[in-house]
Amino acid sequence: MSWKTLGAVFPGELAQERIQLHWAAQLVSAPGTSLLPAEADYAHTNLGWNSELGVLAGRNAGAQSLQAALVFEGLELLVLDGGRERSSMQLAGHTLQQALAWLGEEIAGDESAISLPVHEMPSHPVGEGGVFSDAGAQPRTELAAWFANAFSSIRGVVAGEPAASSVRCWPHHFDVASLMTLDAGVGAEEARSIGVGFSPGDGSYDQPYFYVTPWPYPDGEELPPLAAGAQWHRTEWTGAVLTAERLISVPLADQQRTADEALERAVAACREIFGV
Repeated sequence: MSWKTLGAVFPGELAQERIQLHWAAQLVSAPGTSLLPAEADYAHTNLGWNSELGVLAGRNAGAQSLQAALVFEGLELLVLDGGRERSSMQLAGHTLQQALAWLGEEIAGDESAISLPVHEMPSHPVGEGGVFSDAGAQPRTELAAWFANAFSSIRGVVAGEPAASSVRCWPHHFDVASLMTLDAGVGAEEARSIGVGFSPGDGSYDQPYFYVTPWPYPDGEELPPLAAGAQWHRTEWTGAVLTAERLISVPLADQQRTADEALERAVAACREIFGV
């Protein structure tokens, strides 16, 4: 997939549409959450990116292995059958519950068959019974570009890592990530790992950013150098970060190279920390 140029909308102006899309993504997760066997790591709830259609897509669920999907730009909820659009609903002007009922009927033939994943979510009128708004088409288009690039870049970085998990979007934090486990046969809390991911914005940074995190977090003050533009984050969690503002400050032709080099160097730095 070719890199989508970023920066048409300044990163600080994406927050409201990012939160609305976060709520819309809960609908995409709902069929897997409700209809698939529960997995200990909640993988049955996670989402992927369909690069052919340019949509965020959920897990196959229901008798016909149907998928829910979300078109960011048009704020449109889809049902895919074999990767092709079967039906759609414009979310604008509808509540979360109305969309959920439509999706239940389309996926399982029962308006009450599916429910949203349960976790803490950022405050937004949609979460309080309000309707979705289609006012922010340009920020949503920009966020679609960020997600498409994130899936592509992270996949490229972890492609040669046999212990890396699939690159998926997690509905709780709306982040995209792969986890590289360095120690086999060890519990998740004890095993050393490197997380390679992307957030569209959160409590740490109110803008999109790429990150690479070592686990367990290192104790020392001295950390290995990173690629140009990246920095170490040390408040509440430790990781290498490349913010949207840093990334869009480089020439357009250098955006992809800058992002890829930042991720690759950060993974190497985490390996240096662990001595592997």
